[in-house]
Amino acid sequence: MKRALLVVAVLALSAASSDAATSQPDSVPDPALTSFRRWLDASRPGYGCDEGPAPFRNKTVEAAYPGQRFYYVLTYTRGIQPPFENSVSLVAAVDDSGRVAPFLPGRPASYGRGLKRIQSSKDAKLAGAAVLILASCGERRWPIAPERVKAKKTSKGWTATYSYDSYNSSWVSFDKKGAVLAFGGSAPPVP
Repeated sequence: MKRALLVVAVLALSAASSDAATSQPDSVPDPALTSFRRWLDASRPGYGCDEGPAPFRNKTVEAAYPGQRFYYVLTYTRGIQPPFENSVSLVAAVDDSGRVAPFLPGRPASYGRGLKRIQSSKDAKLAGAAVLILASCGERRWPIAPERVKAKKTSKGWTATYSYDSYNSSWVSFDKKGAVLAFGGSAPPVP
């Protein structure tokens, strides 16, 4: 019995020292990620996802939304019912006070918070690409490069269009002040 307890104690000590060796002593917890996780638990109880919660990193989005930090969860599209009863895919900005502001496809105005001001065709291309990237929770299947977005100035503001191929495209419309009015479109079918 004493030998069994000694073996258990040695194994526990070994596991603890192994964890300490593999953890990064200089790593600092991300308070914004903690806030995002708490927000998800409160606003989407019992949620499920394939990826995340995790930081969302994208150069185009970071250029279009300067100074913001983004976090995401993603459930893969499978063509069948997801394995999670409460599956969720979304990106949110988290500020220094821990306030979480999700980007919601049904509310285009939510994509305007913190968006760089649109003053030129170049700005409209960058903003259009960023909104489409956020709306799809990333560029998993189809990268959206701002230089491939076409921007057109209208009497109401700007329209940015991204063509995936000759049949499928997505678009974002902005008012004269750069607020997101609407977006939509279609991506190619999944191969």
